[in-house]
Amino acid sequence: MKHYKKFFTLILAGLLLLGLTACEGGSIGDGLYSSTRPEPSTIEIRTDKEDPYSYTIKELYEIYASASVDMNHDYLEDQYYALHDIDDNGTKELLIGSEEYSGIVLQAVHAIQNGVAVWQEALPSLVADFPEQRSILKNGTIRVKSVVADEGSFFRYYRFEDGELKLQIILLDSAFGIEYYRREYGNNDVPITNEEFDRVQKEMEGDGQVVELDWKPLAEYGR
Repeated sequence: MKHYKKFFTLILAGLLLLGLTACEGGSIGDGLYSSTRPEPSTIEIRTDKEDPYSYTIKELYEIYASASVDMNHDYLEDQYYALHDIDDNGTKELLIGSEEYSGIVLQAVHAIQNGVAVWQEALPSLVADFPEQRSILKNGTIRVKSVVADEGSFFRYYRFEDGELKLQIILLDSAFGIEYYRREYGNNDVPITNEEFDRVQKEMEGDGQVVELDWKPLAEYGR
């Protein structure tokens, strides 16, 4: 269970942030945390020793269920999972997603390592709505695109290496589309040509086909 500690800490931090925002009259919505709102119904997630992911789902479900009661808001209705073999090695990864304004957004990836479900920490988890596009491509790459005002578009690419998800490269297309960079360790941006940018992007994305994931509510896992 130690593999999930950071992941769950981030989740709880995000839920706390949402609760504070609502209490301060933020954009969550009027009356969302009203004391008259009914408590969400919960179920028991069954675990199976032959299915390491079932323990992950159970922990996540219980965290969201507890937070839903504490904050009087049904967080469970926005949490989803999907199973997909990203690296085409014959074993599916467990994907966790949450419904944001833009749709269901990939939050985390778990993979089986030595018979245990391990959260892949290379891909940062989102704890609140954020203008970021996360796509799993059919060539086994996870593409994360974020747009930063006055800076441009950032592209982060992830792939599995020896069973572990790792960041491959970060590319930056400037706000005006006339400068291109490769970001190295320590946020050091190295200028590259447009041709180099296109070459690396093509290498990472291939033909750019995106996987259509079959997202299902956490409560439906194992059913």
